[in-house]
Amino acid sequence: MSPAVPFEEALARIRAALAARAPRPLLVPGFRPAAVLVAVLARPEGPTLLFTRRTEQVPHHKGEISFPGGGREPGEDAVAAALREAEEEVGLAPSAVEVVGALDDLPSIARYVVTPVVAAVREPPAAFAPAAFEVLEPFELALARLLDPEIRHASLWDPARLPPEAAAAVAASRVAFEDVDPATGHWRVWSFHADASRVVWGLTARILADLVDRAFR
Repeated sequence: MSPAVPFEEALARIRAALAARAPRPLLVPGFRPAAVLVAVLARPEGPTLLFTRRTEQVPHHKGEISFPGGGREPGEDAVAAALREAEEEVGLAPSAVEVVGALDDLPSIARYVVTPVVAAVREPPAAFAPAAFEVLEPFELALARLLDPEIRHASLWDPARLPPEAAAAVAASRVAFEDVDPATGHWRVWSFHADASRVVWGLTARILADLVDRAFR
């Protein structure tokens, strides 16, 4: 595992990386705007990031690991949506959250355009309270662990394997869902193998890779 980066140093690097350029917005007709909260928590042993494992009852991304988040309500901006969803899903009070900035908008095959809102939590609760229907388990991964190049992998994935409804979303969007390998046309997909039961992949891994590359590489 990489050496632990002190919380304030990590926060300063993230803040500088996000301030270096404005986040790239994305508008896809027919896709609902959404937001997730990329929360960096101050823990005695070093900063951690907050994740959730979805239940099997949610409509999309069943059983997957994600950041707290969801669709935006009418008239709601990305920050308000991310804070609301984090409170609803894991009991994180908005008053405990300091918003730092945002990463680039990304499309989801579930027909969302997701804005990752990056935030600091200097006094996180000792434990989180999962929403029964949506969240099977809230958990944290050490930033030092996520910065370890040994746990980060890239693989090529054939988008032809998508289920029909997801393939239709891809065709309708006309935007890049992942990096494309020019030789095969397959998607280059990131994953972070924190441990055997907690592999961060898909859209969540793409958001995480963007944050790591911009702030810590």
